[in-house]
Amino acid sequence: MSTALTQEDLHAVFTDVRGDLERMLRRKVRDPHLAADLTQETFLRLRRITAPLPDRNQARLYLFHIAKNLATDHQRKEGRRNELLEGAVALFEDYQPTPEESVLAKDQMRVVEAALEELPKHCRDVLFMSRLLGMSHGEIATELKVSKSLVEKYVVKAALYCRARLESL
Repeated sequence: MSTALTQEDLHAVFTDVRGDLERMLRRKVRDPHLAADLTQETFLRLRRITAPLPDRNQARLYLFHIAKNLATDHQRKEGRRNELLEGAVALFEDYQPTPEESVLAKDQMRVVEAALEELPKHCRDVLFMSRLLGMSHGEIATELKVSKSLVEKYVVKAALYCRARLESL
């Protein structure tokens, strides 16, 4: 009589195939960071597996199936996101702001620039790395040798400060 694999068995199978999963995902999504995230998401989905898996080979196949589905879902979402962005661009490509809107935008920009100068350097640097360089909070934390939690607090502090300054306009 065959018994289903336990969660501990599934974790062991995942550990064995993790490198292969990530390589497959890297080929599929063409982004090593995203592949690592999807590999981690595959691991997190192990807890949700309720179907009995009779052996390690079935578990391995199931993990690859989960990973492929995650990659497909991500690509589908990105495709929809890109379609929406293209539609938004089309909506605004012929837009010309009124003189009043231009003046207001310039005033808002000056307020934000002044607010950023008033922030502590570490908050300003974190916001710059996050918003302008597109770095993740984890990447910023590694770069600055601080915790990810601290990076998140700096981003929130900077954003709230800038928003408050804009609302006082």
